[in-house]
Amino acid sequence: MQIFSNLNDIGSHFQDGSVVTLGNFDGIHIAHRSLLQKLHESSMEYKLPPVVVTYYPNPTIVLGKNRDLKYIYLEEKKFAIMENLGIKNVLVIPFTLELSEISAYEYIKQILHGVLHAKHIILGYNHFFGKNREGDFDFLSKYSKEFNYTVSKLDPVFIGEVKVSSSFLRSLLQEGNVEKAKEILVSPFSLRGEVIHGEKRGRTIGFPTANLKVDENQLIPGNGVYAGYIIHNNITYKAMTNIGIKPTFTELNRTIEVNILNFSDDLYGKKIEFVFLKKIRDEKKFNGISELKAQLEIDRITTEGIEI
Repeated sequence: MQIFSNLNDIGSHFQDGSVVTLGNFDGIHIAHRSLLQKLHESSMEYKLPPVVVTYYPNPTIVLGKNRDLKYIYLEEKKFAIMENLGIKNVLVIPFTLELSEISAYEYIKQILHGVLHAKHIILGYNHFFGKNREGDFDFLSKYSKEFNYTVSKLDPVFIGEVKVSSSFLRSLLQEGNVEKAKEILVSPFSLRGEVIHGEKRGRTIGFPTANLKVDENQLIPGNGVYAGYIIHNNITYKAMTNIGIKPTFTELNRTIEVNILNFSDDLYGKKIEFVFLKKIRDEKKFNGISELKAQLEIDRITTEGIEI
């Protein structure tokens, strides 16, 4: 997959035309998958390369609507999922206040037509572009003849009566509901980070942990104990992780500690990815080490019994 980090990188790459979709694609959930699959199918139909246009940083951060927004998936993970869905080209437009002032008409003229030479544009039902969010499906349709493209729109995707969206997904993860989140994600939620030195307290009670340092912009699920797995050297190991402040030891710093079952390799300084499958329980303060060990043994048995 080819990733263009700004408009100037493209040159004449799409001079013969392209099929385009727009969006933030935070998390890559099943509604995103429908849009990306439609993009792939349309590119085959039009015999033109598919292009995903996305933005970084997220516009809500730049515009001050949510400066504390954390990403469900960082760019590397997001692009890997897109590539698995058959996407060949991604244009990441640096989102700035200057870009937010461009009118929807100029956005079409300068970017969609002028740079990407779009012949077909696919838009999600809730995506807007241009100053004051003027650009939408109807706006694109209005200027389709002038700029020689066709346009189509994808309707919302529902789970039961709930409309699938990145904000809904984000709320599930913040609540710790990784099982429900798994139903609407293209791949189960995961955290990737570097294993760093911690207090090494876990090894003294028979549950050594890998302390995970993740990117500061990464969304972290709500506090609690989770079952999941890691893949190391092409081998899958069941694992459980505790996210929180370790109230039994009256610590204040929030940490991510992964206990990998039946595993003894040294991981310090290496990067691992923990895949979340189920929340086992909430974080709890125990009355001493023996009570904590007894609960961890129950957590281990629960984790071993979960299917991957």
